[in-house]
Amino acid sequence: MSASESAETRASERAAVVADAMDDIAKIDAHGREHGGVDRAGIARIKERLLELARHEHLFPNEDFPPPAGERGSHSYRLAQSDDGTLALYVQSVGEGTSAPPHEHLTWAVIVGMRGQELNRFYDCCAGEGEPHVEREALVERGTGVAMLGHDVHSIHIEGASTNFHCYGLAMENMTGRRYWNAEEGQWRVFADSSSIIEARPGYPATAAA
Repeated sequence: MSASESAETRASERAAVVADAMDDIAKIDAHGREHGGVDRAGIARIKERLLELARHEHLFPNEDFPPPAGERGSHSYRLAQSDDGTLALYVQSVGEGTSAPPHEHLTWAVIVGMRGQELNRFYDCCAGEGEPHVEREALVERGTGVAMLGHDVHSIHIEGASTNFHCYGLAMENMTGRRYWNAEEGQWRVFADSSSIIEARPGYPATAAA
């Protein structure tokens, strides 16, 4: 089998396992919405389903999801998204490390590890309620993950390379108005729309990594 045939086979298999996982996650999400919103039990189920998906690590190699070359930061590859933008799955690919200050999501969020390590710190307040203080830490790596509701505040700290799944109850470009803690200013600020999303859904025009 040639390299191109191997890549096509991998892409086909990847599309199938992603579709199966997102079908299951959509059912959990819909059930939650019917009962006032996804709760802790719901995001725990979503995390378990994504951990199952992460067992197919061979379908998500770095060659298909390359990180930024020679610099800190990450690329977010969109694997799946609902038509109304209320559910989305991404591969976050990091090459030289990255970080994010304490922030909220305004929707549920689940992060599951495949390669490398991502330190998550969780805080004792909601966005806008004064200076955040670390309440606990959790290391996301292969076989582990974290799950958050919309008001939960966390920060991300990655050194070196990592590849993770990030799944949200709202597409990244629709998370307008979410806040982060600006330590230099000592206050909460609204995130600027600076997300760099690379299209990786089958059947959609591909966008290249910058």
